[in-house]
Amino acid sequence: MNAATLSSPVQSPKFKKDHFGRALMIGAVIEALMIGGLIYSHLSQPVTVKPKPKIMAIHMIKPAPPKPKPLPPPPKPVVHPKPIPKPLPKPIPRPVPHPVAHHPLPPKPLLAKTPAPRAPVYTPPVTPLAPPSPPAPSPAARQSAVDLYVSEVRLLIQANLRIPEELRLMRLSGMTVVSFELTPQGRVLWAKISRSSGIGAVDRTAEKAVRSIIYPAFSRKMPKTDTLFVVDVHIKT
Repeated sequence: MNAATLSSPVQSPKFKKDHFGRALMIGAVIEALMIGGLIYSHLSQPVTVKPKPKIMAIHMIKPAPPKPKPLPPPPKPVVHPKPIPKPLPKPIPRPVPHPVAHHPLPPKPLLAKTPAPRAPVYTPPVTPLAPPSPPAPSPAARQSAVDLYVSEVRLLIQANLRIPEELRLMRLSGMTVVSFELTPQGRVLWAKISRSSGIGAVDRTAEKAVRSIIYPAFSRKMPKTDTLFVVDVHIKT
């Protein structure tokens, strides 16, 4: 064997067949890997769902015919106010002429002769007579009228007694003699205690009762001058 023969050995047909089958398998594996990679990359991407388009239905509606406009109302008849009749002017009454009566002139009086003036005669004035004064009452009648007035005064004082509450609580009683002077009209000029009861509150109550009363006027038979009265006042509680 020479050197050329050793460097390039002759490949047998069995070797070629193994080499081709091996290359075919490698190609199939590479193709399978590529297909798997494509499938993996496709599965890893998010799936986007396209929305379905909305279908809008349009219905054509026939417009309603326009309503006829209402006819305007007939114009109202114009009523003219009745003219107010003007009042007729009142006729001015004409003065009725009165016939003028012509009286005849009276005859002129005859001038009489005037007598000569006389001296005035003095007549003294007549004084009217005063009415006769009533007869003065007798002393007995006057005393009787005074006694009757004193009894009325004593009843008035006893009826108008105002007993203070302090006397009622202390049950104080007594009799006081009070002297006082009255005008003919019944007005009290003064009053004082003539005889005390011995209790100051009783004396003050009696004197106050005498001063606070409006007495009647004197009767006709009583004297028309200021008169002194002495009355006993009894106070009981």
